[in-house]
Amino acid sequence: MTKKFDDIFDSFSTVMELLRNPQFQDLLVNYERAKKVFLIGYEVADKVSSQVLFEADGRHGLKPEDYLIAFSDFIKQKEKEIDAISILLSRPRDWSTKALMELRGRLKAHNFEEENLRKAHKIVYHKDAVDIISMVKHAAKETEPLLSPEERVEKAIRMIISGKQLNEEQQKWMGYIGEHLKQNMTIDENDFGNVPALADRGGFRRFKRVFPEDFEKIIHELNIAIAA
Repeated sequence: MTKKFDDIFDSFSTVMELLRNPQFQDLLVNYERAKKVFLIGYEVADKVSSQVLFEADGRHGLKPEDYLIAFSDFIKQKEKEIDAISILLSRPRDWSTKALMELRGRLKAHNFEEENLRKAHKIVYHKDAVDIISMVKHAAKETEPLLSPEERVEKAIRMIISGKQLNEEQQKWMGYIGEHLKQNMTIDENDFGNVPALADRGGFRRFKRVFPEDFEKIIHELNIAIAA
């Protein structure tokens, strides 16, 4: 038993002596390592992809295509319930600022924010900017064109001024109104006092002087043309 213990003690002493050896400690840290090899595949292309996902009515992780399908289903189901949708699809004469506010509010409440819808349309239809009216009309009927705000406003103004001889100031005012419509898709009397582009040029009082005979008619017809 004593001899076996002595053997163990001798082995332990030998090991500790080795571990305390400076040369051995240096070898443990600075031993020769295998060289790192970095391979370059010149004919191999790395592919990085990402996917935009959406949420709508409690459904998560929707692909753009599925998000627009959900939007289409929503528009068709809510046509009679949401007056603003009904106006766009069948009663353009009633289009107004109030209707636009209702539309945006109801869509947002169901996770159909305008910016997300625009993003999804860009991905699926490769159209940089689609106006909110086009989104609704196309969701209800696929043959309806997807227009940008600029395209819709230019089309509406052409309808309004067709056959009319506008003087220089009237043409300028139609341009001011057009810039406002590209952002808002509707116009009413209050806008002439609240929108700097209109208010700074004399507001509604000046507009009435520029179009003394049909200023009210122009506003009404512009809204109809925008919603048509």
